Amino acid sequence: MPELIDLHPENLGHANWQQVDQKSMPVLSVKQIRALEQAAFAQIDSFLLMQAAGVRSALKIVDQIVHSETHSARCLVLAGPGNNGGDACIVAGELKRKGLQVDLYQLTEGKTGSKDRMQAVLWALAHGVQPIELEPNMPLPEITTGTVIVDGLLGIACDRSPEGLIKQMIEHVNSHHCKARVYALDCPSGLNCDTGHAPGAVIHAHTTFSFLACKQGLLSQQGKGLCGELWIDELNCNTLLNTLVQTAGLGSVIHAVSRLEQLQRLPLRNHEHHKGSFGSIAILGGQQGMVGACVLSARTALMLGCGRVALTLLHEADMHLPDVQRQGQSPFLDLMFPEIMNKGIEDSLEFADTAVIGPGLGQSQEALNMLFTLLEHDKGLNMVWDADALNILAANSTLRARFEHYRRKHPGKAMVFTPHPLEAARLLQSTTEMIQAARTQAAQSLASQFNCTVVLKGAGSLICNSKRMEINTTGGPALATAGSGDVLAGAVAAMLGQGLDEFRAASFAVYLHGLAIEPLGREREGLGISHASEIAQRMKTHLNHLLSQGARRNS
Repeated sequence: MPELIDLHPENLGHANWQQVDQKSMPVLSVKQIRALEQAAFAQIDSFLLMQAAGVRSALKIVDQIVHSETHSARCLVLAGPGNNGGDACIVAGELKRKGLQVDLYQLTEGKTGSKDRMQAVLWALAHGVQPIELEPNMPLPEITTGTVIVDGLLGIACDRSPEGLIKQMIEHVNSHHCKARVYALDCPSGLNCDTGHAPGAVIHAHTTFSFLACKQGLLSQQGKGLCGELWIDELNCNTLLNTLVQTAGLGSVIHAVSRLEQLQRLPLRNHEHHKGSFGSIAILGGQQGMVGACVLSARTALMLGCGRVALTLLHEADMHLPDVQRQGQSPFLDLMFPEIMNKGIEDSLEFADTAVIGPGLGQSQEALNMLFTLLEHDKGLNMVWDADALNILAANSTLRARFEHYRRKHPGKAMVFTPHPLEAARLLQSTTEMIQAARTQAAQSLASQFNCTVVLKGAGSLICNSKRMEINTTGGPALATAGSGDVLAGAVAAMLGQGLDEFRAASFAVYLHGLAIEPLGREREGLGISHASEIAQRMKTHLNHLLSQGARRNS
């Protein structure tokens, strides 16, 4: 194999830190990381990689200390028994070499560690650091205001709750989170790097340095909030990594997509375009008392650029009648958005090229009838299935058979499912806990079983079809509000109506949905509280900004 790693002793400190929004990159499981490591070790000394990880992390910490004007910061470095502890020892030595006060505590649990880890201890000693072996009867180290803490306790192999001294140390660090600055090496200790779940005590980091590649758990579930600011350095193994990804040497790989790549997916507009160029969307649902869900989807679709939108509301008893027979019946009118039309189901399906089914639908017999009508209509439509449409599909085998017949009859039409974990569990006859424990497998199973593109919602939403999977990197707690999913369904439909293929439409809509609320944490003292109508309006603002960037890029 030709040389795929340009890493040598003379360029140990030549870091190339990236953030996921800056560069599209593969996001690996722990098993894939181990395969990448073995491929790297076949070409270079494994200790050289450990040195690069430690030296570059230390230099990044020093740079941040200098810019924060805490030049005399005390550094508390915590080294566990594995190679993550070896990374920490390298960090300690390099911080000492840069003139900082360093205390290196080893929590080895009586384990000798690997050859590389032992070399790392010698590195620290050679640079003037005297490691302290923490024993059960010893007091935990003091943490004062301004202390820089480096977490190298457990690394990416953690799949159970931390115990003993390591658990005590994690809890000790977290109790001083507000007064210290916590840096995690590779991942916050206690985090499962496959699932993003923390089964027990886990470090709450301000900054996480991830080596070789980003790990799935850093962008998923609890991991998204535990990492703080996330930086990735491929340690000069990027050519090797890309080769393995392109040759399927790591198996199926998830991707995180940069802002620039998402920008390149935008449906740019030309002067000759007209409303028919941007899609006609039907929103189907809205049982009595739940009309607002449909309205949110319809308003979002309009605000994000679709040409025309019509509502077909379940609560209107005459929704099955042609429009000509419904005149004078006082159908629903959105006075804030009078552009939104109101149509009976047959006229709505004739009018539309894209349908959203599910917002406010409920699970009545009338709702089931609406789904059958949609699937039995001769005209094939692009579709977004959400909420109770998915629940009914999961519960009714006859509808499932009709759905499969529709997919065979209209294979070229887009089909996007947007389940949250409970809806996904119902579709797969599983449990929410099982879905969350294996989100990537769940998304792949849904995409395969229903021949569709799936958006498995949650922290680190997954977008998946039979050929590709992406993990979304935007979003935050402000999305946890009633109607947020209805807004997303309308956004996906708007992108389909404007000509994006189903995968890109889903991916861009999810990205924009999350991007819209990110400023809220800064504007509202970190609370990030919002409501669905505001999210939709913010999506419009961000989309117009992105469109202007795209127009400048193409001018």
